[in-house]
Amino acid sequence: MLKLALRNLFEKKIRFVLTTLSVVMGVMFVVGTFVLTDSLRSAFGDLAQDIAGETDLTVRAFQDIGNEADRATVPDSLLADIAAVDGVAEAVGNVAALNVVIIDDEGESIRPQGPPALGLSFSPQNLYVIEGREPAGSGEFVVDATTVERNDLVVGRIYDVHGPLSAEPFRLVGVFNFGSPESNTSLGQTMSVFELGTAQRFLGFSDEVAEIRIGVDAGAGLEEVRSSIEALLASQPDQFPPDRFEVITREVTAQEQQDQFDSAVDIFSAILLVFAFIAVFVSAFIINNTFQIIVSQRVREIGLWRAIGVTPQQVSRSIVIESTLVGFISTAIGIAGGMVLSVVMRAVIRAGGFSLPAGPLALRPRTLVLAIVIGFGVTMAASIVPAVRSRRIAPVAALAHDYRIDTGGLRRRMVLGSAVTGIGLVCLALGMFADLDTEPVLALTGVGALVTFVGINIASPVIARPVARGLGRPIQALFGVPGKLARENAARSPRRTASTAGALMIGLALVSIAAVVGASVRKTVVETLSDAVRSDYFVQTEQAGFDPTAGFSAQVADDLDVLDVIDSTISLRVAFGGMNVDGVSRDIVTTDFDVVEEHLDGNVVSGGFAGSDPRTSVALHVDPAGDLGVAVGDTLEATFPDNETDTLTVVAIYTDAVIYGNWVIDNVLWDEHFGRRDVRFVSVTVAGMRELTAENFPELSTEALAQRRGDLLERSRVEVEKVMAAYPGLKAENRVEFRESQEQLLDSFLATITGLLGLALVIALVGITNTLALSVFERTREIGLLRAVGMTRRQLRRTVRWEAAIVATFGGLLGVVVGVVLGIAAALALPDSFVTDVDVPVGSLVIYVAVAGLAGLLAAVLPARRAGRMNILEAIAHE
Repeated sequence: MLKLALRNLFEKKIRFVLTTLSVVMGVMFVVGTFVLTDSLRSAFGDLAQDIAGETDLTVRAFQDIGNEADRATVPDSLLADIAAVDGVAEAVGNVAALNVVIIDDEGESIRPQGPPALGLSFSPQNLYVIEGREPAGSGEFVVDATTVERNDLVVGRIYDVHGPLSAEPFRLVGVFNFGSPESNTSLGQTMSVFELGTAQRFLGFSDEVAEIRIGVDAGAGLEEVRSSIEALLASQPDQFPPDRFEVITREVTAQEQQDQFDSAVDIFSAILLVFAFIAVFVSAFIINNTFQIIVSQRVREIGLWRAIGVTPQQVSRSIVIESTLVGFISTAIGIAGGMVLSVVMRAVIRAGGFSLPAGPLALRPRTLVLAIVIGFGVTMAASIVPAVRSRRIAPVAALAHDYRIDTGGLRRRMVLGSAVTGIGLVCLALGMFADLDTEPVLALTGVGALVTFVGINIASPVIARPVARGLGRPIQALFGVPGKLARENAARSPRRTASTAGALMIGLALVSIAAVVGASVRKTVVETLSDAVRSDYFVQTEQAGFDPTAGFSAQVADDLDVLDVIDSTISLRVAFGGMNVDGVSRDIVTTDFDVVEEHLDGNVVSGGFAGSDPRTSVALHVDPAGDLGVAVGDTLEATFPDNETDTLTVVAIYTDAVIYGNWVIDNVLWDEHFGRRDVRFVSVTVAGMRELTAENFPELSTEALAQRRGDLLERSRVEVEKVMAAYPGLKAENRVEFRESQEQLLDSFLATITGLLGLALVIALVGITNTLALSVFERTREIGLLRAVGMTRRQLRRTVRWEAAIVATFGGLLGVVVGVVLGIAAALALPDSFVTDVDVPVGSLVIYVAVAGLAGLLAAVLPARRAGRMNILEAIAHE
């Protein structure tokens, strides 16, 4: 049976290649993802040690709320006390800030795409000067070697540097490597480094430091020195309250850095693995369909085997052997391809601006085991049903030309498919609407989607025949006999048509889900910016995108605010998990309460922002207000990253989470609890713009009022642009321009998601090609007879191509319908901060179906060509 399986497998080389390819792509994506992420983890482990540097101990504020950038500071007065502790060789204060941007010789801002722009104080523990000297004065700085090389910076020249508070000129006095004297091990971030006093002033730390790095004498015991420093802190409880500061070792520092890197890699890995799983899932449909067709084509052959004594077990074993060989070869090729893919993905990431640390490719045993499980598991699981059915072939009956394997009635498929689909929809509903933690929600949603797709695929043969005939009707009308044959061939075997279209259905359903959710998010954002935004200008970085850390100098708002043409400005900041209320971390937005409602309308339904005490006020969305049972005038206990707890009074409750998020505090309160001084956005209103209304000017028509507003906006732009000229890398957009830029940002994000989902479509088209190739082989005698009675090669090729188009269009239609239903459900399940209005992009969905049909035509090129080149007599004689 082994020899027989090998002969059957390798005699049909095209079928073997296409079947193998679908598995290879899934295995390759999984292996490539794990090899890349494991390589990054290994390299980041070394980098974490470099970041820890030669520091033995670190004194810093304890943090339980917010992210690392919002950690509380340490008084620099502690430096001298720690330096005097026995066993301490040196104690160096360190400060760091985001969004510290250098302006190059061309007047362009140096802000990498992806990695941050950092400002730091000089630390000899992990910064190694390789040219010039370290900074010593208030007007000096040094820059990392990568930034210097990429931007042609010259030691000795003066460059403007934009910090969190303001912009100042600094002379470049040196170049350094980060982490190692031999090479710069940074990840592509720009690093502007100043002496400590200058860094404290310029980066907004005043008389504080972010941490104190300590070197221990060679003969001193690390734990003894650590205990002495902890005793020093405990001896001054008024200045250093208990549990407010901590002393950690180099190992803890390195492990925390490693954990941060691992967290980022885990997110990246999870995203890629989702798409890899989709590819594997689609591949399983294709393999199952392939083996189903192979078994049905070899009915007479299997009947002859049985007639000469081959047992049913041996018949099914031959199918399993074939699938095993496909799995083995696919896995081997997929592993090799995955290694290559990981190199390509690393190059793409580096091209995006991230200088990934060098290191060998890491192919771990876990990756090999997973590749084998996927490669063999998918092919073996997909071949089980065909193998079982092959055992039921009766020897004598199978020798008849018209024998067909019983695959179950359509009514039974409908019942089973409906039941499976129902189970999937219940899981989806629980995942989308039940009040569960994140992991159960993701698990239920994923399982629900998978089971739903399987159920729909089981039931889809019920509608395959009528839909195929309906789709084929215009083709028959246009192309006559070839069109009619294409229509009848597509409807001849509804199970095969549905199974072939099933893979494409999954791909189009996922794309359609993304389209519906994306269109809903886009509509929500556009309508919000149109209806709720009263600002005349928005200022942000040119590369802000979806980067939550992007920001710029707070001085921009001050420079705009003094212009006569400007009425008011507000600054907005964001902190994820920046406040703890009722034991839960809350994402917060900060702004200027007194004038915010002149800029942004969050649809306040109770209370108001203006006139409230900025130090003790909070506003929140109706949902958390309802969850907590609070109303305007009630108080809440809020804890911030500096471990201080304030009693805040609810002054406003609003309904528009797209504008304000769920929680809003004033910038004054932010400055008391957060060290960051840069801002995310600045909103600007033009003087006199609010007065240009129909109530104030009843004599003017709507067009005349619009003209006056436009003229006023253009006059103000001249003054605004003068200010912005001093801040390269920032842009001031009016309301229309800002809305358009946000739309483009969303469109680019959705295009990326759609592109990744396109992998499933590619695999599905491989499946269509494979099925048609098998169908052409199955109909060899029929094709010979058609050619014998006068059908031309061109007509025959047209028949095969249009059959593929009908099958692909059926899959596209089914996928779009399923995707729209699931997409609407997903959009409704999203919080109000993402979606308030559901939108179905009909135009895009029609294009998807049309593209599916065209792709079917493309997938049929090789099978159609093979059909057209058949020898008539040999085809008629084919058994």
